[in-house]
Amino acid sequence: MSKKGFTLIELLAVITIMGILMLVAIPAVSRTIENSRRDTFADNVVTYLNTVRNAVLADELKCQPTATETDLTKYKTVSSVGDGTYYFEIDTASTATQDMMESVARSSWGNAEMVGYVKWTKDEGETKYFAFISDASNHGMFKEQAELNINRGTVVANITKETCDSGACTAAPTAPTDTGALKCVGKY
Repeated sequence: MSKKGFTLIELLAVITIMGILMLVAIPAVSRTIENSRRDTFADNVVTYLNTVRNAVLADELKCQPTATETDLTKYKTVSSVGDGTYYFEIDTASTATQDMMESVARSSWGNAEMVGYVKWTKDEGETKYFAFISDASNHGMFKEQAELNINRGTVVANITKETCDSGACTAAPTAPTDTGALKCVGKY
C-alpha cells in the first residue's frame, strides 16, 4: 500500500520557507509603495511650480503693489511689478488654485487636500522659484525648497519634530515667512 501526499516535515519546511520570503518581501514592497507616494507628491509640487512659472511668464497673475495693499483692484500685473519676492497660495480646495490648474493634483497619501505656496524672487532679470507644500495629514515638504531640490528626498511621509533640522516643524503655511513677500492672484 503506497501513501500519496506530503509528510509533516515537508509541509513545515515549505511553510518556514514561505514565512522567510514574506519577511523579506513585505518590507520591500512597503518601501516601494512609500517611495512611489513620495515621488508622486514631488511631481505634483513641481507641476504647481511650473504652472505658476507659466502664469508669471504669460503675465496672468496680479500682485500686491505693497505688503499693506489688500484691494484687489489695485493689484498690478506681474510684468509691471519690480524686483522683489512674490508668492501664489496653493490650496487645492480653493477655486483660485483650481482655476489656475488644468487638473488639480491632490496628495498621494489618501487624496488629501494640499496647501502651501509657490514663491519666486525677481532680482535684476533673474527669477528663482521655491515651493513649500504639504497635505492635511502632515505629509509633504517640511521646509521651503528651491526648484532644483524638489525630489523624493524633500518629501516625508509624516512631518514630525524629529524630521526637521530646526525642531520646529509644521505643515506648509499658506504664505512665506519672508518679510515683504507680496501675494499674487490669478487675473480670472
